[in-house]
Amino acid sequence: MFNGPTVAAPLVALFNQSILVDVIPRQWKDAIIIPIPKVPVPVQEGDYRPISITSVLSRQAERHIVRRYIYPAFVTPPPDLCFADQYAFRQSGSTTAALVAFHYTICTMLSNNQFVRVFVLDFSKAFDSIKHEPLLGKLSSLSIPD
Repeated sequence: MFNGPTVAAPLVALFNQSILVDVIPRQWKDAIIIPIPKVPVPVQEGDYRPISITSVLSRQAERHIVRRYIYPAFVTPPPDLCFADQYAFRQSGSTTAALVAFHYTICTMLSNNQFVRVFVLDFSKAFDSIKHEPLLGKLSSLSIPD
């Protein structure tokens, strides 16, 4: 028979110790990757979206790290970095928030103009094509501990 309190105490101690020494156990980083089709009849690798299934402890550790280190770094970035239009890794950031801001901008422009031209670009593969060295340089300027 499963007894929640009996299992919870050692897990909490393990989690807290992991956070205290800034080490995430390797087993928590393991994931099962399930390919989910993006199109009705997938033919090539790009037709699939990888979904990572991770442990509850891994997700809790990630949530802790993001709230403790990533969110604060985006609140007060260095002067040469601007995150005004950034929605990922922000407490109020989401695809929905980005779409609401986009809609608001268009409506505001339409209140002052007869028409608005909108150009939409798909940057879904952008990370694969950027120069990683400048990106890492900018990330290193954020106040996130090693």
